[in-house]
Amino acid sequence: MHELQCRDRGHRLTLKKDHLFQRWCEMTVWQTLIATALVTAGFVIAEGKQATAQRTEILGMQVAQKAVPEAIKGFDEEKVKNDPVCDSNHRPEITAVEPDEVQPGDTVTVKGQYFGRKKECLYQIIIGSVKGENLTYIDDHQLQVTIPKSAAPGLRFLNIQTGGGSARAAILIRSEQ
Repeated sequence: MHELQCRDRGHRLTLKKDHLFQRWCEMTVWQTLIATALVTAGFVIAEGKQATAQRTEILGMQVAQKAVPEAIKGFDEEKVKNDPVCDSNHRPEITAVEPDEVQPGDTVTVKGQYFGRKKECLYQIIIGSVKGENLTYIDDHQLQVTIPKSAAPGLRFLNIQTGGGSARAAILIRSEQ
C-alpha cells in the first residue's frame, strides 16, 4: 500500500491504494471523473459522520475537502424533480399516423407509445429526409407535427427519434395543388 498525493490547481488528493492509481492520479481530469462517478452512483457529500474538517472518505479514498467539487456537495431538489427522466429501455412505437395521406404544410397526429415522458425526451421527427416542423408534444402516446414544405412527394417514412431508439411509419405525401 502506498500513499499517493496529487496536486492540481491548489487541491490535494491523497489515495491510499496501490501504485496502479498513480497514473490515474496524475491525470488532470481526475476531479471530473470522481465527481461524475459519485453523482452517477448517487453519493452526495454533506457534513456528517463521514466528513471531517479536513478530509472526507469517498469510496475508500481519503479526499481533502477542497478537492471535492461544489457540484457534488449537494443538489437542488426542485431542479432534480423537474428534470426529464428519459427511459432508454423502451423503443418508441407508432400505432397510427392520422391522416396518412398529406400535402406539404399539413399537420399530422402520430399515435403510439414511448414517445418520452417529457418533450425533452423526444429528439426529433424526420419526414423522408427533412426534419418535421412545429412539433407539438401532447403526451407519451401522442404528438403532432407539420409536414415541411420541402418534403418531396411520394411514399415517405415518418421517423421518430427518442433516447430509446427510433420508430417509423409510412405516409403518402401528395404534391401541392
